[in-house]
Amino acid sequence: MHKSLTLLFALLATPAFAHAHLQKSTPAANSKVASPQHIVLRFSEALEPAFSGALLLDQDGRNVSGAPVVIDGPLMTLTPGKLVAGVYHVSWHSVGHDTHRMDGDFNFTVK
Repeated sequence: MHKSLTLLFALLATPAFAHAHLQKSTPAANSKVASPQHIVLRFSEALEPAFSGALLLDQDGRNVSGAPVVIDGPLMTLTPGKLVAGVYHVSWHSVGHDTHRMDGDFNFTVK
């Protein structure tokens, strides 16, 4: 019986690990940096480009994302123009091969 319960819990938990989670961002959340040429988000699995994306907003809520977001496997890259000093907000959504949508956001500051 104990082994059956363990297997059941393992099977139920597995789909949660299949979602495309944000693993790392450059710049990192809450960091203070010089104006970045690129904002790179690394996810735990390859993304479905048609259903994934991100926005970069300035402290006044204006979209300053720049060129269209590029998605290559687990990487999502934004290429804004030169960013002036201030706080910026990255809002992202990801869909992996399991088709579950994940959403998140973080801020960073340009010195």
